Amino acid sequence: MPGGEGASVAPCYPLFRIRSRAHSRFRDSRIAAPAAAFALLLALVGATPAEERASISWKGETHPIGTLGGREFVVSDAARALGLTVAADAQTGVLTITGGGHQILLGPGTAQVPVDRRIVPISGPARLVSGALYAPADFFEKVLFPLAGASGTYDAGKKLWTLVPAGPPPLAIEIAVVHVAPTTQVVFRLSGPAKTATATSERSFQVRFSDTKIDPPFPEKRFDDPLVASVRFAGDLATIDFREPGLAARAYPLTSPDRLVVEIGRQATLPSAPSGTSGPSAPPVEPAGPATGTGVAPLTIVVDPGHGGGETGAIGPGGLQEKEATLEIGKRIAATLPRTLACRAVLTRDSDIQLPLDDRTSIANHEKADLFLSIHANSSRSASAQGSETYYLSLEASDKLAQEVASRENSANGNGGAHPELAAGTGNPDLDFILWDLAQSAHLKESSELAEAIQVELNAVSDTANRGIKQAPFRVLVGATMPAVLVEVAFISNADEEKRLRSAEFQQAVADAVARAVARFYSRRLPAAIRSTPSPKPS
Repeated sequence: MPGGEGASVAPCYPLFRIRSRAHSRFRDSRIAAPAAAFALLLALVGATPAEERASISWKGETHPIGTLGGREFVVSDAARALGLTVAADAQTGVLTITGGGHQILLGPGTAQVPVDRRIVPISGPARLVSGALYAPADFFEKVLFPLAGASGTYDAGKKLWTLVPAGPPPLAIEIAVVHVAPTTQVVFRLSGPAKTATATSERSFQVRFSDTKIDPPFPEKRFDDPLVASVRFAGDLATIDFREPGLAARAYPLTSPDRLVVEIGRQATLPSAPSGTSGPSAPPVEPAGPATGTGVAPLTIVVDPGHGGGETGAIGPGGLQEKEATLEIGKRIAATLPRTLACRAVLTRDSDIQLPLDDRTSIANHEKADLFLSIHANSSRSASAQGSETYYLSLEASDKLAQEVASRENSANGNGGAHPELAAGTGNPDLDFILWDLAQSAHLKESSELAEAIQVELNAVSDTANRGIKQAPFRVLVGATMPAVLVEVAFISNADEEKRLRSAEFQQAVADAVARAVARFYSRRLPAAIRSTPSPKPS
């Protein structure tokens, strides 16, 4: 082909060469695609740089700690450097870290870290690399170091964590809002005791946490509640915004665990604050006590004779069935109470019928009861056990024997286990606990005082040593939205006490004792409701 200097000449390749190169590109693409996919898979499953070594300086000593690029660190190295105890589950890789009465759970994939009874979010999930569990730096700053009473900063240049003793940890707060008609409870669950001051306005209720730094669960959260629109945090102040103006509110503290309960309602429906509440919180704002004087509205008290129908309960050595004794005593209590104070007594059963445990408190809630009294007879493997016991609700039993009593009573509906009262719940134990806690948290103080008053009176009737008031997870008490107790009036397994349980005189003595206790319970809360107090019969 002709052409002069600088002429452009199109390259010419043999046909087989063109086909060969096209085939080569196709072949290379088939090889490259799987390779890229494999590389992507490695990235997804956590391809990481090689482990480096960093250090922790704490209390004058330096300890080695594994790190990946100064962004993630080996959790067990740091925990042991701080003197904490580390236990690993070989199957799941989950670490249990304990120290100072506190506990952390952390496993591969954990980004919401359980710390005691609260959840602390961290920036990314923990992950398992070459057999070691790594967590991002903020896990150490927010969770691990505070557990040891330390705070720390990381110097990337020196690859060194420098720790110093920290001041008091901030007060961790969790919020739950539940509407139990006609009021809404806003429960502040606290990581420890706290001083608070409260104030109310036309449209909100405020709680100020004095002399302590707080760790709020969120800046602001809105709620789908008929009375509470939102809860906001700013500095040391929590604000509950009302759904409508002019609502009334009261606040009171509870312990074990530490909580501040704010109950919100319309002026005519908000109940009086539990008396005798103690703690560092300010007095309730706008307490709405019941009317006094001759026009006092009658109280409603639900009396629940235990067992019934095919569920006999315990059976005494002489053949007396618990369901028979509880029905007779329950009827006598229901008849005696209205003579003692202005009240309407409602029986959950007045004949030999079987009633599911859940339905018993449902009746009390439906009747808008002021008190719930569940009547039972005790049983023991020891034939000599005697006396009365009064219980109020707790998810954890106060002792082994209390747990045995609760397990026996809960088995009426065929529910056993550590917490059989949750068998009909949501299937989520954490949610079930919160729902139970919200339903009863405002009444535990009153329930314990009522239990104490009943126990004192029954001790005199039984003429036995005080067996004390106890706590246990009785399913029949779960969900009650009023003070609620379970009374074991005597040991049906004891031949002598079985005979007393058959006696009409003893049955009435128990009824009178319970009525005196209820009257004493209301003597400070609603004195105008008291009519008379049955006197103990001379022994």
